[in-house]
Amino acid sequence: MKKTWNILCVVCIALLVLFVGCASLKNQSIPSAVKEIRPGILAGYLQPEALPNSLALIPPPPAEGSAALALDEEVSRKSIKLRGTTRWELAIEDANLMFPQAAGTFSCTLGVPITEQDAPHIYMLLRRTLADAGLSTYTAKNNYQRTRPFMKNKEPTCTPDEEAHLQKDGSYPSGHTAIGWAWALILSEIAPERADAILARGRAFGESRNVCNVHWHSDVVEGRFMGAAAVARLHADPAFRAEIEAAKAELEAVRAKGLNPTRDCQVEADALANLTKTLNGEAKILESWQGDYPLDQLNLLPENQRQQAVGFIADAKTFEDVWKVFKPGEGVPEIDFKTNFILFTRNTQFYNRISIGQVKVKNGAAEVLAMETMSSMPIEDKVATSLVMIARKGISAVQSGDKIVPIDKK
Repeated sequence: MKKTWNILCVVCIALLVLFVGCASLKNQSIPSAVKEIRPGILAGYLQPEALPNSLALIPPPPAEGSAALALDEEVSRKSIKLRGTTRWELAIEDANLMFPQAAGTFSCTLGVPITEQDAPHIYMLLRRTLADAGLSTYTAKNNYQRTRPFMKNKEPTCTPDEEAHLQKDGSYPSGHTAIGWAWALILSEIAPERADAILARGRAFGESRNVCNVHWHSDVVEGRFMGAAAVARLHADPAFRAEIEAAKAELEAVRAKGLNPTRDCQVEADALANLTKTLNGEAKILESWQGDYPLDQLNLLPENQRQQAVGFIADAKTFEDVWKVFKPGEGVPEIDFKTNFILFTRNTQFYNRISIGQVKVKNGAAEVLAMETMSSMPIEDKVATSLVMIARKGISAVQSGDKIVPIDKK
């Protein structure tokens, strides 16, 4: 009798597990299909008439001569110096709003993969609110048609293939920023225990537009405002609220599976920390060389630095070519260009002996201080030149006259 009872208990437990498992599978709902409003972009939750009106909600862009415009220009100058750094690489990634790639933006801060397969409700929230937040910026964008930074400063952007489109699309406010901030607010509601990290990532997502050289600081500030306005409107929508609740339950289920984020979180953290790692002070000169450089070989210098008094060499091939005419017959010094680079200065007006004595760094931009004799001899077939090697760490650009030249990442 006892044996029969034990067998019955085992059968009951098995049936219970099967019942619970089936119920669990049944509760894992899949979001309803949503139409596209253009290829790859799903319709939002809000009807067009329900979108926040950015023209009514935000002030005009900063006026010429204003302190606000001066701040915009200062932030732009500092952001350009990040070109070629890991922060620039992250800005390129943040510029991509197409799915599935864009879904990974908050994967590290949320601590789980955000994919259509693993987290369909969270994935759907991000896809649909992209339209709600992005479209909320367009009444102001279309009205002001503000010129973007790269159109004024003539410096590269992190998305050169998009520049033709961006030239026709108003800069103020930033649609990317509105989207990223809306996502951050929504995910903070789903995972409040991670709110600080999520919001910090949302802020950085908007600042990537400054780094990318496609938006001004005030574009980003007001973009965050519009992202918040869109989320406020979304909370009045029943379908959005239902998706939020489904996403909360879904997040717990995804965490229970122990799945890892879809991105390399250490690389992302290092990139975000780049802003605080720029060097201020004096860079140590590791090696130094002086000599003459033939005028007819200036074409061997980096293309955008052949007419400058100060420049840099950041790759082994260029350095080898330059060295062979700078120090003919001497062996080329071995330099690890992953960790170091070469600064140079040369005569441009008269032939005077020259030597780099100090390299000062401010906000990551290196400035050469050179000692020069004053013989005022005419330049004929050669110029005096000085080269020094310094470490890359903390340096993202070189100051050449009144121009900042970013150091490309190799």
